[in-house]
Amino acid sequence: MKRLYITSVSTYAGKTALSLGLGLRMQAAGYNVGYLKPVSTQPYMVGGRVLDEDADFVRRTLGLDSPPWELSPAVITGDILDEVMAGTLERDLLADVTQAVEAVSEDKDIVLLEGGASMREGYAVGLNTLSVVEALDVPVLSVVSYNGEECVTGMCVLDDALAAQKRLEGHLLGLVINAVPREDLAYVRERVVPFLEKNGIKVYGVLPYDPYLRALSVGEIVSALGAKVLTGSHLMERLVEHMSVGAMSVEAALPRFRRQLNKAVFTGGDRTDIQAAALETSTTCLVLTGNLQPTSTILKRAEELNVSVLLVPDSTLEAVEKVEGVFGKTSLGQPEKLSRFQAMLSEHLDYAELLRDLGI
Repeated sequence: MKRLYITSVSTYAGKTALSLGLGLRMQAAGYNVGYLKPVSTQPYMVGGRVLDEDADFVRRTLGLDSPPWELSPAVITGDILDEVMAGTLERDLLADVTQAVEAVSEDKDIVLLEGGASMREGYAVGLNTLSVVEALDVPVLSVVSYNGEECVTGMCVLDDALAAQKRLEGHLLGLVINAVPREDLAYVRERVVPFLEKNGIKVYGVLPYDPYLRALSVGEIVSALGAKVLTGSHLMERLVEHMSVGAMSVEAALPRFRRQLNKAVFTGGDRTDIQAAALETSTTCLVLTGNLQPTSTILKRAEELNVSVLLVPDSTLEAVEKVEGVFGKTSLGQPEKLSRFQAMLSEHLDYAELLRDLGI
């Protein structure tokens, strides 16, 4: 039986997606796959039990038999943190993790262990990544998210990769570099990867950025905003790849509207001109702010075009900020997104090399 711990230096790098993609690929190859998220700081209540939402999603998608709460043995709640700070916690959290890993490993060919939100997590409760990895004695695959817009080209991915190598003290098996803009793919493959490999870090894959994979469903936007659905209640699974704010003149807005496909347009409920313009371009939903009802003409046109119209009390800026807070952080909950990500892994991940290095 083999184990692989999947982690990242930064948050929202793609750990859950990679865990799920590898699990499905291994199952398709005939391996009996187990999964566990040892440490979580995102408690999620189901039926009076605390668990991790990502772990439950992976469990359901992989068709695992284990109850969801058994796949997240150390979910750090506010109560647990208070007990740790007071010195009154009676649980041995690391022992709970190791026992859960042993239990989930029975009769498995491979167990995928998904790390927490980032590699800095868990120090306060004695469950930082290195402590867990050393206790379990497992190899680590780190996901590094490329961020060309906020960093000197390639700098962040190099720093994150070298930080992972330093922090993991010999447990690092290698990296997957995720979300690389297509215009930077050649640079990463020809410059970044050779540099990392020269420094003893193997790179198993360089995955291109795909806005479709980071899209939100209309239903997720409704949840984020607490929106009232005026049209398109049957369209909650449709995906929004871009957000556009209609706070300018129609003449200024139209060029942007035409460039952005499958978008959500945020504008005041009284901006009939902007709403009409948005409906004549590739728009998935209109988010109308200020609790201002649109005209019947707009609603009728939206229904004809299968565009969801959402009404919120927030200002346009407030609504945009709420949705930006969750944009790009969703799981592969839609079958189309999952299939697309699996196809990306098949094309860009050296799966055979990874299995060889794991000894499978």
